[in-house]
Amino acid sequence: MFGIGLGNLVRIGLRVSDHILRQQEIEQSRARAESARLEAEASRERTTKENSIYRRTLLEDQIARDSVAVECPNCGATGNRIRRDSTGFCEYCGTAIQVSSGGIAYIADPIEKVRAKAEEDIRLKTGGVTDDQN
Repeated sequence: MFGIGLGNLVRIGLRVSDHILRQQEIEQSRARAESARLEAEASRERTTKENSIYRRTLLEDQIARDSVAVECPNCGATGNRIRRDSTGFCEYCGTAIQVSSGGIAYIADPIEKVRAKAEEDIRLKTGGVTDDQN
């Protein structure tokens, strides 16, 4: 016939079987590596989101500690939150309101009003970041 003995056919069959097993192991290893990569990416995204929430919460806490709810001395509106020792504007009538370190609100003097308006304009133009926030 062909001159291939039974022993040679068995050896060829074993080599093919070994090759197939190695290929399966390689594919399983690749699948595990891809799964680990996807899990690491998901973990990074979760951590980034949690850190963002944590930073935002810290900032909100700081703002809450540093600011007070004040009644506008001009129109009586109560929805204003202004940091202590600073000047802000009434959300309803636009009056410049100065808040003392003790949390007492009063209408700002004209010079303080101009300074606060300039700071507000700068804050709006720079996207909300001012020197005193850095």
